Amino acid sequence: MRGFNRLAVVAAGAVLVLGAANRPASAEGPGGGLAEAGVLKVGIIPAEDGRAVVRQSKEVMDQISAALNMKTEIFVGSDYNATIEALRSNKVDVALMGAFGYVLATTQAPVEAFAVTVTAKSNSPAYHSIIIARADANDLTSLDSLKGHTFAFVDPSSTSGSLMPKAAMMDSHIVPESDLKKVIYSGGHDASIIAVVEGKVDAASVADRIYAGACDKKAVDCSKLKVIWTSPAIPNDPLFYRKAISDDMKKKIRDAFYGIKNLTFGEMGTVARFDPATDATYDVVRNIAKTLKLDLTKMK
Repeated sequence: MRGFNRLAVVAAGAVLVLGAANRPASAEGPGGGLAEAGVLKVGIIPAEDGRAVVRQSKEVMDQISAALNMKTEIFVGSDYNATIEALRSNKVDVALMGAFGYVLATTQAPVEAFAVTVTAKSNSPAYHSIIIARADANDLTSLDSLKGHTFAFVDPSSTSGSLMPKAAMMDSHIVPESDLKKVIYSGGHDASIIAVVEGKVDAASVADRIYAGACDKKAVDCSKLKVIWTSPAIPNDPLFYRKAISDDMKKKIRDAFYGIKNLTFGEMGTVARFDPATDATYDVVRNIAKTLKLDLTKMK
């Protein structure tokens, strides 16, 4: 699940030091295989305001820093490709990314998932893609009713904002490019929600958790909106690390993140905990790609 804002202040490759212990942790070899000995570099992609994502991640990074007894740095990438390249070139050690972004990363860099996010709001390691429309749009009541209407996807690589709803449309014999009146890519879940509220498009696909957050914060008047479709469960954003990191360091990283309880982490909101996960957890996303006939090895 991700859409990206192109940020002027927090740009691709921006690195912020969020936690620092008194001394770096000892590790075998060159820092246990970390990009920089004594520093854990974590990549995050903002779904909304990148500066807010950094600010909202500080408590988690501080606790990880204390648990590992080393500094932590956040790398804010403007999109999946920037963060995947940072992983591939050994500039980032750990990343938090949408499910599709992770699957895409596995085709371009030697990485493996070790945790899935469990949000406090749902207390679940999964979320859903939803399609929203204006509440007064009486002709929009279901997926099948979308034909002939304008529509906003988030980003072509967004699991909940594009891929899952596109696969569902195709299963319902709706070809977005020809059966929808107009298709746009908003660049962000928040932007898609606003586009529907303001009548710029008739409907849009977004992540249910981001929609719920926008409603809770009263960023939009959700009384003017309705949900007309909900997807099957999608695994929440994974945490994953480079395979080249030593086994001992990987265990330390896993234990540090498994120790996080009820802290805000980026756009995920309050994270109740991180549950163990493996690469196979995200096979559901690979199945979506097959439905859409996407060659992940050729996507950039």
